[in-house]
Amino acid sequence: MTLAALQQRIRDRLSPEWLTPSQQQVWKRLHRFHGSPHRVVNVYGPRGSGKSFLGWLMHREGHATYTKWSDERRPIHPRLVLDNAPADRANARSVRPLVDELDIRQIILLSRLRVDEPDMPAFALAVTEHDLDHFRANLYRHLNIVIPPAQPDYRSFREALEAYLSGEENGRL
Repeated sequence: MTLAALQQRIRDRLSPEWLTPSQQQVWKRLHRFHGSPHRVVNVYGPRGSGKSFLGWLMHREGHATYTKWSDERRPIHPRLVLDNAPADRANARSVRPLVDELDIRQIILLSRLRVDEPDMPAFALAVTEHDLDHFRANLYRHLNIVIPPAQPDYRSFREALEAYLSGEENGRL
């Protein structure tokens, strides 16, 4: 199985109960900042911290339309999530007019670094050991996938999935 195939399996079974404690905090904060005057907000964190996961869940729950920064933007929900957004000020400012052009309430930028815009609400997303334990439990509960307890080298959800896939390829699972 590939990483993309495993991520799709997770997407297919996604629900709010999958949210880790850190993701739950960001989820609640995003719901408090739901439109004017906060027309553009930023969720940032390292690769594999669950930013795309939040975007997928917002889409699945009808809260926002999820798309990649480089894809065409045709929102069907009142908010638009742009994944892999650049963190520079010029790009962040360039999306503000889209709120009116697309007749939506808000744009949520997902980026690895905090967007360089002081007035933009920004929410950091990090992965704790408790988050990894929660993630592992969800994988077992919903997909019958067993990932060994968090290792010091698992710094992200992605690394945990890659370790599982590596073990699967090597016949250890």
